[in-house]
Amino acid sequence: MPKNDVRPSMDSLPTASSTSVHFDHIAVPYLCLDERGAVKHCNAAAATLLQWDADHLQGKRLDHFLHTASQGSFAITLRQAFETGALQQVEIALTRTQSSQQEMLLQLTYDGTVCHVLLTDITPYKQAHLLLLNERTQQEQELKVSADRIRSLNSELEEVLLASQQQLHLLLARITNLLGQARAAPTPSELDQHLKTAGLVGQQLNSLLGSLERYRQTRTMRVRLRPVSVQACLKAALADLTPEMRQRQVAVTHDPLPTLQADSQALTIILEEYLSNALKFTRGQDQARIHVLHRETLTEHHIGVLDNGVGFNMRQKDRLFTLFGKLHSPREFEGLGVGLPTARRTCERFGARVWAEGKVNHGATFWFSWPKQPRVH
Repeated sequence: MPKNDVRPSMDSLPTASSTSVHFDHIAVPYLCLDERGAVKHCNAAAATLLQWDADHLQGKRLDHFLHTASQGSFAITLRQAFETGALQQVEIALTRTQSSQQEMLLQLTYDGTVCHVLLTDITPYKQAHLLLLNERTQQEQELKVSADRIRSLNSELEEVLLASQQQLHLLLARITNLLGQARAAPTPSELDQHLKTAGLVGQQLNSLLGSLERYRQTRTMRVRLRPVSVQACLKAALADLTPEMRQRQVAVTHDPLPTLQADSQALTIILEEYLSNALKFTRGQDQARIHVLHRETLTEHHIGVLDNGVGFNMRQKDRLFTLFGKLHSPREFEGLGVGLPTARRTCERFGARVWAEGKVNHGATFWFSWPKQPRVH
């Protein structure tokens, strides 16, 4: 043992004949017990630990100071010390109050007359051990949540890829069929009509690919909060959607738009999904009218995209933002049913909400709220 280590070893403890003279000099709590576990001698450190006067501890059984759960293991260890004479160790808990206890390590050895007991406070070590266990449990739970999320995302990705494949095949088959009809058209006017229709289907195909790209971006996007101009994001979204507006009469207007604490890429994706949705469902209008609204409350900004399209039945509104929750058949309107869920998921990362209002054949308004003090989740 190093010279500067003041902890006694059991070999250095006084013998039974010298106990009354020397044990008070031991720096750690020390007791001598008889076979019943009654105190024969104790030093000042032990008296302080047990919160009793040293003279009054004489004859008191040590198990009276122990937590009920520790009394059995202490009794077994004490008996083994007397029977074998070998060093025995046991962890016990001293009762302090009804709500607290002190964890101790007892080292017991029998010298033929009494059992010498050293008491070491291991409460900090037990607390540290418990903290490590709790942290490990929390980490395991977090890993499980992450693993479940990864499995869910991978399953979702497979569904999206399958739906994409089906939609792409459908659109490409339509284009192939239209081009075949164009080649066989007997008149220039019919040729032009087939080519025009093929061009519109090509726009639908482009819209589908754009939706897939935005879905991909949301899965890999790293966001950060900073002041972002909604008008600048609107301009960027419209630029990305230019191919979808070719050969169409589309009027896009907006209210004065705010600057938000947001991520520019995330905000652009949300607006792009809402605008793409509006463009799709106004395709049957001679002139599509889209207006971006802004409302403000004490805690939020509300941004809405109003259109004059086909609208929807409000009884079906809960399906709009669910994955693959389409309200129309693929032959009526192309799409995977991932665009609005992508917008919802992106909003939720910032504590934002989404909802929609509409009426069949009277257009729709798709809203999202944005907290004035967003928190990234």
